[in-house]
Amino acid sequence: MSILSENKNIFSIKLVLLGKYLVGKSALAHRYISDKFPTEHDTTLEDQYKTIMTIEDIKCDVEILDTSGQDDYQTMIDTWIESGDCYLLIYSFDDPDSLEKVKINYEKISQIKNNQEFSVLIVGNKCDLEESEKKVNKDEVEKFAKDNGIEILEASALNKINVKEAFTEVVHDYLIKTKLNNEKGNIFCPCF
Repeated sequence: MSILSENKNIFSIKLVLLGKYLVGKSALAHRYISDKFPTEHDTTLEDQYKTIMTIEDIKCDVEILDTSGQDDYQTMIDTWIESGDCYLLIYSFDDPDSLEKVKINYEKISQIKNNQEFSVLIVGNKCDLEESEKKVNKDEVEKFAKDNGIEILEASALNKINVKEAFTEVVHDYLIKTKLNNEKGNIFCPCF
């Protein structure tokens, strides 16, 4: 649940990265936070980053949670989802199973968050691969996204394509949803 921090002018948001093992969740997070691409891969259990985003004159204290994609840690997924406001559901263009994991994670988010506001963006990482290396059916991604009202963004952590856009777009969408609910009187958020 989002709360205002002690500084009443900053909106606190938790953004959770979900996806299968080796789709590039950590690479996207590192590229966004430090503008560097990691040259070595350490298995992630759970890493957290903090950053400040300013979107439409609203300061957001964003905590980014980089989660494990390994099946051994999937029991933690409910906790990660429960704590989040925004979600980047990440698949890799060279791994068709990673798209199935996106679908599963979206269903879990929908069930756990139920009537709560949340925002989701599907991110296809490694968009810079040669066409012959891409194994994910783009039509399948588009159909799933359209059927569920989710936006899609193609990105590359390696080549710094749409990395910043992915993080800011999902937070921006969450702010819009929260503002609309506030205007309807559904929630109290003095930040708007």
